[in-house]
Amino acid sequence: MDMGIASKNESDILDSGEAGGRVLSGGALRFGAYLATVALSVVSVALLTGHLSLAGFSAYTTVISLVTLLSAITDAGMSNVGIHEYAVRSGADRAQFMRDLLGLRVALSMLGLALVVAFALAAGYAPPIVLGAALAGLGACAIVWQHTFSIPIAASLRLGTLAVLEMTRQLIAVAWIAALVILGAGVGPLLAVLLVSYMALIPITAVLARGEISARPSLSLSRWRALLAPTLSFSLAAAVGTIYVYTAQILTSLVATHHQSGIFAFSFRVFVVVAGVPGLLVGGALPLLSRAARDDRTRLTYAVTRMFDVTLVAGVGATLGLIAGAQFVVSAIAHSRYAAAVGVLQIQALALLASFVLAGCAFALLSMGRHRTLLITNAAAFAVSCALTLTLAGSDGATGAAIATVCGESTLAIGYLIGMARGAQGIRPRPAIVLKVALAAAPALAAALLVPGLPSVARMLLVVAVYGLVILITGALPRELMDILPRRRAPTN
Repeated sequence: MDMGIASKNESDILDSGEAGGRVLSGGALRFGAYLATVALSVVSVALLTGHLSLAGFSAYTTVISLVTLLSAITDAGMSNVGIHEYAVRSGADRAQFMRDLLGLRVALSMLGLALVVAFALAAGYAPPIVLGAALAGLGACAIVWQHTFSIPIAASLRLGTLAVLEMTRQLIAVAWIAALVILGAGVGPLLAVLLVSYMALIPITAVLARGEISARPSLSLSRWRALLAPTLSFSLAAAVGTIYVYTAQILTSLVATHHQSGIFAFSFRVFVVVAGVPGLLVGGALPLLSRAARDDRTRLTYAVTRMFDVTLVAGVGATLGLIAGAQFVVSAIAHSRYAAAVGVLQIQALALLASFVLAGCAFALLSMGRHRTLLITNAAAFAVSCALTLTLAGSDGATGAAIATVCGESTLAIGYLIGMARGAQGIRPRPAIVLKVALAAAPALAAALLVPGLPSVARMLLVVAVYGLVILITGALPRELMDILPRRRAPTN
């Protein structure tokens, strides 16, 4: 495809009134697909917890957390760099930037691979697990290639396509895990799931990208050096919020017993799955926000406040539902040896409210170029989480680690809100939405407390139903979101 034509089409989409609707409808599609991937994740966690011992599951989750932590910089953060720059550049300038970015990301991924293997050796893992860690590290390299091809798909707001790709990857991963569990494989082969699933997706994503981005990385050290400082700053700003969450699992594995580390690993996996929802809800808006931040401050303010409305409503609902349904979640997914994870999961559920709220704030701050605010806030949250995890996980095990997660996530959300509201042109949440959500949460909690003896799943459904009903009655959801919900068609004559 001609680069100039592609750029013009993308510009038309991002600058048009259609962009907001495409972000909302695409976000809804990605959320629907994510529900399917959650169901698949439930299957994989059930297979893993039933197949592996607590120590084995802890080792598996710790290595995956380390790989995710490292790839958060080279993939999640730098993918956002790519989407941002793809939306604001064009022609040869954009093409060269993308090649430089790909080369830098591949090089950093290889460094990450060495660090993963070094950690596995230092932790004293058995040789098969060390080999599995190396394969997982290679999986992080595969993520870089696959997500590079997905940049033009995200920038042109083809969010439904991204949703299908995400679901396909999860299907491949679950099939791989199921096959290995049937064969009685250990932790090492199971760690190769990242490599297998993303390698399978690379050619598919390349075809869908329609040749709009080069798969040939730049190997110019001079251009890498010129790119590294500003890009790493942006990338760290985008990714550190993810980094410290995964660091909690790694640190817990080092200071707590294998039993407590395994209990926290299960709760952590459930938390990460649910906490991934807000990124899907608002992640597709980054190209739109980047363009609005450059050209139209009023449009940016409008988009950010509506994103906050959606994430606050969803975050409170997710928190209430998981607290009420923690017993059901643990009993439905995990082996009976994970029963102690119920209380730990209820504590971590409190962090979900912050996780949802900070997602939209993070993308707003990124689009406005407030990297310093992001880095300072993320550093504070990282310090709080690490200090409390080392202290509390060592003394109170999984419960202490869960408390540390809540404190770190809350620090991040508060810092983001302050950073977003700072200055004469700051963006502040609407007080009305906060009041409406509080009014909806109160009767939901009352319903749970006033109907004793309910099974956990019934209590969860009751809480979510009452909360959702009051949300609809108060009109807390943005009008744009209500407009895309299915409605009964009027009868025709």
